[in-house]
Amino acid sequence: MTTTRLFSTIFLLLYFTSLFAQDEPPFRFGIRGGGNLYSGVLSVAPEISKKLHAGYQIGLTAEYEFRDNVYLQTEVGLTTKGVVYKGSEVLEGGVRQWTQNFTLRYLEVPFLIAYKPEIEENISLYFHGGPYFAYGIGGKTRLKITHKQAEGEDVDTSQDSFGENGFKKLDIGIRFGSGLEFEKYTIGFDFEYGLTNISRKDTKLSSLLNDRGFKNKGVCLSLGYKF
Repeated sequence: MTTTRLFSTIFLLLYFTSLFAQDEPPFRFGIRGGGNLYSGVLSVAPEISKKLHAGYQIGLTAEYEFRDNVYLQTEVGLTTKGVVYKGSEVLEGGVRQWTQNFTLRYLEVPFLIAYKPEIEENISLYFHGGPYFAYGIGGKTRLKITHKQAEGEDVDTSQDSFGENGFKKLDIGIRFGSGLEFEKYTIGFDFEYGLTNISRKDTKLSSLLNDRGFKNKGVCLSLGYKF
């Protein structure tokens, strides 16, 4: 089943479920999307620089109010994470420069507890937090090597980020954040911190990371709409 068909099926299930939901306490469903910046929980060697990886998040959301202003929230989302490493090496007569861009695409489901105090009529702040579970479904790792006034062959290759020499597919961590809700619209800022070392041992990747492991870490700014 393609990702589009999967999201369409889940959306229809949520819609028809909402038709039978009780008025009190209410179920609410919606959509959410935005941009993110990810890196990794890792201190790299001084000669290697670490850059933020820009990506996106999009998902179908659901929440259940089990006490006044207190909610259980979840989501089935598609998100991209990753990191960019850059380095250089002085050679005879010139410099070799390299960039390795890791793009990791996940299907992610968080389970959050949210508190929503109302500050004005139809306007509420919200604060939420809890664990997330993500499973890698795709992505590419691109390696680019260039030589400046030095002998050597330039390289520009890519491979599956979750392949034999790539990352582990399962990622578990925590998400917390806050935002503003106005009637059916939301704007929010979230932070994610991975608890799982997703680097495989004895691979080219672990050699690059000096066998110290790798954990996802990032922030997301999103807009949402609730039905």
